[in-house]
Amino acid sequence: MLNKSVARRYAEAFFSIAQDTNQIDLFQEELEKIISLIDSTENLKEYLAHLLIPSQDKKEVVDKLFSPVVSATTLNFFKMIIDKRRELYLGLIYDEYRDLADETRNIKKAELISAHDLPEEEVNQLATRLSASMGKTVLLNLTVDPALLGGIKIRLGDQIIDGTVAKKLEKLKEQLKQVRLT
Repeated sequence: MLNKSVARRYAEAFFSIAQDTNQIDLFQEELEKIISLIDSTENLKEYLAHLLIPSQDKKEVVDKLFSPVVSATTLNFFKMIIDKRRELYLGLIYDEYRDLADETRNIKKAELISAHDLPEEEVNQLATRLSASMGKTVLLNLTVDPALLGGIKIRLGDQIIDGTVAKKLEKLKEQLKQVRLT
């Protein structure tokens, strides 16, 4: 299992460079291009992940493949990842970088969990309300969980807003326990 904190450190370092040069969007697009090319090129992911292939050989291949499509800064960053044997972390580094970029764009991602599919209009209304209350643009990702009896649950970072039927029944149960019968 890959350590997310390692990916976060690399993403923060690269993001710092992006901020200093005012190229946050460009570097994000270039990381995305690299990941896309790795995924679409047969056996490239396995080649880069192979432990017995020397870093210098990997960097030569990377140079040939990516120098025409990404900036020197992004290419050097990727080569440094290869030198540190962190090739497998590239996807996580990109995810962390994207999250940092979204923070600067005042965008917050949230997960909306529902028992069934919700109409897009309702999801958009909910996102608008959450955006207004948080002062940030909230993007909701809908997940359907049939195990919920009904209602919705929103996971916003480490905060959870639970409006499910199960949670309401649990609260009602607690309230009934508190009632004294005379």
